[in-house]
Amino acid sequence: MRKPILVVALVLGAAACTNDDPSRGGFFGGVSGLSSGTYDRQTQARRDTLAAEQQRNQQLQADAARTGAERQQVAGEKAALQRQNAALNSEIARLRGKLAAAEATRGQNIAELRRLARELDALQASGNQVNNDPTLADAEKRRRLQELNQRKQLLERAIDQAAGARS
Repeated sequence: MRKPILVVALVLGAAACTNDDPSRGGFFGGVSGLSSGTYDRQTQARRDTLAAEQQRNQQLQADAARTGAERQQVAGEKAALQRQNAALNSEIARLRGKLAAAEATRGQNIAELRRLARELDALQASGNQVNNDPTLADAEKRRRLQELNQRKQLLERAIDQAAGARS
């Protein structure tokens, strides 16, 4: 008679010391967790956490892709601005050649041709400043390069007139 009472006492004692965590509660803890619904609630809470983290991961991946696309767009705009500046510098070099040829053939307009050479120097310095200024936004750089191209066109007309050419 002592053995069944001892077994019942041990079973009741073990059942009273259960833990809701099935990995720690042992057999009786697991049975208790399953029957009370605690195990299902913990499992659902973990599933909800996993779903939230997966959604956050997807949002972060979308943000990273969007940022990468923006970075490529900015790099493309910067390259376009650098090409525009290079084209302006090429045009200035061409105008310098035209000016030098005019100086060689038309000695009477030498003062005017030198003034135009100084204006070309100023134009090139302005172009370099726009290109090398990291504080300017791309839109502002684009606007200033357009202004410089307009100045270049005016200078080209003046050089053509001073050289005696017709534009």
